[in-house]
Amino acid sequence: MFETHETLQAAVEMRDVAALRDAVNHISERAAAPLLAQLLLEDWHDSHEDIVLELGLIGDVCAVESIKTAVATPPDYIVREGEWGNLHEFQRKCAYALARIESHESRTALELLAQSADPHLRKYGEEGLSHWPMPYEGNQYA
Repeated sequence: MFETHETLQAAVEMRDVAALRDAVNHISERAAAPLLAQLLLEDWHDSHEDIVLELGLIGDVCAVESIKTAVATPPDYIVREGEWGNLHEFQRKCAYALARIESHESRTALELLAQSADPHLRKYGEEGLSHWPMPYEGNQYA
C-alpha cells in the first residue's frame, strides 16, 4: 500500500526518522513535491538521497531551488567519509533529478553545475545536460 501525503506530513511533524524513511520510499503523490523539496534542505533526518531521487521521479519544478541548494551544500553526514560518505553519489542524483524535471530552471541549474570549478560537479552537470530532458516512463506521478 502506498503512503499518502498525510503520512509523510505526520512523519515530518513527529520528526520520526524511521517513519519518514518509510514514507519517502513509498510516496506516490505529486502533491508531496513541495514538502519533499523542503525536507531536502533539513538536517534532522538521513533520507536526502531517497528524497532527491523521488523529486526527480515526480519531476516538479518546485524542487529545482532545493536541489540546487542541496548539491552545493549537502548534509554533513553525506560529506563525511565512512559509512555515510556518499557525496559524489548524492551530487550525481541531484543532477539526474534536475535532468528529469525538464524545465527552463532545471536546465539552467545543470548549466551552472557544468561550469563549476569542482570537477565532480562539472562532470555531473554535463551528464545531466546530456540526458536532459529525461522523461519518466512510469507514469506513477501523473
